[in-house]
Amino acid sequence: MMPGPMIGVFCTLSAVAFGLVAGVIIKVLSDDLSLLTTLFYRFLFCLPLILGVALIARGGAFLKLQQKKTMLFRIVFGLAGILLWFLALRNISLGQATALFQSSVLFVTLASPLVLSERVGPFRMGAVLVGMVGIALLTDPFSAPLTTGILYAVAGAVVHAGLSLSLRRLGKRDEPVTIALLHNLAGFVVWSSCFLLFPDQWQVPVGQQWILLIALGVISSLLQLSFTFAYKFSDAVVVVTLRYLQVPSAGILGFVLFSEVPTFVQVGGATIVVTSCMFIVWREFVISRKQHDSNLRKQEGRAYDNSSNGRN
Repeated sequence: MMPGPMIGVFCTLSAVAFGLVAGVIIKVLSDDLSLLTTLFYRFLFCLPLILGVALIARGGAFLKLQQKKTMLFRIVFGLAGILLWFLALRNISLGQATALFQSSVLFVTLASPLVLSERVGPFRMGAVLVGMVGIALLTDPFSAPLTTGILYAVAGAVVHAGLSLSLRRLGKRDEPVTIALLHNLAGFVVWSSCFLLFPDQWQVPVGQQWILLIALGVISSLLQLSFTFAYKFSDAVVVVTLRYLQVPSAGILGFVLFSEVPTFVQVGGATIVVTSCMFIVWREFVISRKQHDSNLRKQEGRAYDNSSNGRN
């Protein structure tokens, strides 16, 4: 039997692989299918697996939710983030888009004091400032003017930060599989409705496109479920740190599959962003460990006092 932490690592690495494959499929489909068609089928083929897991895990309570208002924010941030991710992949390289999106940890750190009333110390704030320099380098302003693809990716990182904050709140009282199911149901309804406004976006896939769209939906559901179980079996610091393997892997895949060659400045920017984010994650781990140890000492102290009073 595999130990729990190892299961968490396996799930995280699986999620990283699923994310890379999904990104490649999105780029391949971008040449032939409209944005709205790809989004529609992504959510359509994502639903069956997540619905099945939700029914098995929760039975008749598979749609039960306590924090409805926060869930609404999660849906808005989630759908906006996916839209911006698709747009970024259609306009810039896989490696550059991935690195910019992974910078969302910087924006989460900036927003945490305001949204979650969390204290952010000088070390983490300094890492955020350094990370912002990395983002500026990732956009490579020295080689060409900012493109819409870069703006999509940076906006996506900001939106993804909002998504992360809403998921933190939801995770305290609601089941992750229900959250994922409701998000995907909402996405299917929203993108289906968009065809009423943009009927010219509707396309009927042909041949291999069907296979890629089905694969995109199934892989997207596996991606969400993998991260859900990863956080269940491993510490958050392990999961978040391993996620950054996606940045160099995306750069390699972009070079091999799409002949995308990053500039030296982009590589430097990606390195700075990843290093800054990993430092922030490490600091959060250190702080949470100190709080945990402090709480344990307090509990032991109270237990000792109670036992002493009992003897007296």
